[in-house]
Formats: sequence, C-alpha cells, structure tokens
Amino acid sequence: MSAAAQPNPFPALTPAQRLHIEIYGYVIVENLLSAAEVNGLKDTLYEIEDRFRTSGQMPGPNCFNTSTTEQFFRIDNLPHLAPTFFDYVTHPRIVGMAQEIIGGPARLQQSDAHIRRPVPDQDGRYGFHRGINPAYDHTENGLYHFSFVKALTNLTDLGPDDGGTTVIAGTHKVPVDVPQEAIVAAAMDDPSMIHQVEAPAGSTLLFYESLIHAAGIIKSQKDRLLILGGYMPTMFQAWNGYDPDMDFAATVSDEHRALLTGESKFNWPRQRRELAEPMEVA
Repeated sequence: MSAAAQPNPFPALTPAQRLHIEIYGYVIVENLLSAAEVNGLKDTLYEIEDRFRTSGQMPGPNCFNTSTTEQFFRIDNLPHLAPTFFDYVTHPRIVGMAQEIIGGPARLQQSDAHIRRPVPDQDGRYGFHRGINPAYDHTENGLYHFSFVKALTNLTDLGPDDGGTTVIAGTHKVPVDVPQEAIVAAAMDDPSMIHQVEAPAGSTLLFYESLIHAAGIIKSQKDRLLILGGYMPTMFQAWNGYDPDMDFAATVSDEHRALLTGESKFNWPRQRRELAEPMEVA
C-alpha cells in the first residue's frame, strides 16, 4: 500500500475565488499545475493517442474512448492508466476545491483527457449543454453548494483564438423548466454573458456541472489539450463506465482508495466555511 495521501486544504479557495464561482458558476485558478506536471500530462496523452492510432492499443483495462476522430481524441476513466493521471485526479488542491464546493468528502465520478484540434466549417456554433439538474444543491453559511463539480485544466496556453471552454455565466442556478434553447438564444443575443477561458497552461477551470457550457471554437491552428476530473459526494455511485479499477484501488492509500471508490457512501460529514475565511496554504 502506498503512503498516506497529503491532506486536502480547506478552504481551498480564496474568498474572491469562492465569491466568483458563487456568482458566475465558475472560477479560473491560474497556474495551479507546474510546467513539469503539464509537460508530463501532455506527453502521456500524446503517447496514448499515438499508440491508439498506430495499433489500436488501449492504455489499460477499464477505460474507453468517447471520441477518436482526428479533430477530437478523448480517453476516459484515467486514474489507473498512468501515474500522471492519478496525480492529477488526486491533486490535494483540486480535491480540496471540489470538496469545498460539494460541501463534504468527494468521490471521483468522472475523469477524461482530450486532444482537440480545429474543426473545419464550425461556423461559430457552440455545443452548449449541462450535465445535471441545478436542483441538486444546498446552502451552508449562505454559500451555494452543488453535488457535481468539475476541475478542467488546460495543458496548453489559451488565448482568444485557442478554443478555451466557453460558458454562459450564472446559468448554474437557472432551473431546468427554463428551456435550454431559450437560455442559449438569449445569451447569443448578448454575448457579454458568454465567457471563454483564456489562461496560461496549467490553469484550472472549476465549475458547477449545472452551468451551461461548451467546448470552445479553435480559430488558431494549435492543438488544445486538457484533463478533467469530476467530483460528487461519496453517496453517489459510479456511472457511465467510470467504475474504478478495483485491482488498482487496492494498491493505493486508504484516502485515495476512498476517493476512487466512494466507499464512505453516507458517512459524509459536511464541511462549512464562511466567505471571509482565508484559504489554507499548504
């Protein structure tokens, strides 16, 4: 069994960051990963794509591809496939941020890594969507908590033409009985509501999965690489093929195994912060 996991900070967001996600449904934490961490993840992802395109070889068991087109290569269910992937989804700051937003201990619900390239003739059309009903929320100390949060880290620098993730700000609290197509149409009429990530490589977009969002439109000729971890309370069970590799889970620390498997289930002590409480520095 590996050594115990490093403690996750709490609070893991500054008051300004916590207020930003409260209002807009997302926050960007710049330069969360080091250059070495970014390069390791990029190398791993390109190696997996190269092997797949050369021989059809998958990087390990219990994983799958959402897409294998030339413009969009995506590998899903990551922790057991490479040490760089495991280190990302268990990163103390990332897990700490996720736990702060969901309001208690987290399990890894989703993990995927992407290589995105320009799509010919996309004509400015975004694939806006949300993954869960905004109703799965609760409030503690006046702050909004939500049961599914994602941490998406760009592994390449993102300028205005590089296709950063695009969101309709504030829609994380708009209920599902407001038609999504009406929300998107209204936002397209006033593009000030549409925010696109522009940030240096290694920066992390933390967002509620109820926020209406889309992959950005790549207008440059650059590859866009990213990695994503999705986190939920431990009582939510695995879905859509993201079941943990139990052989791998048996080799990691108790803390990491609990993160991967959600084994604590309803043993879920809530974590509460005041907005003015400063971020814990590791």
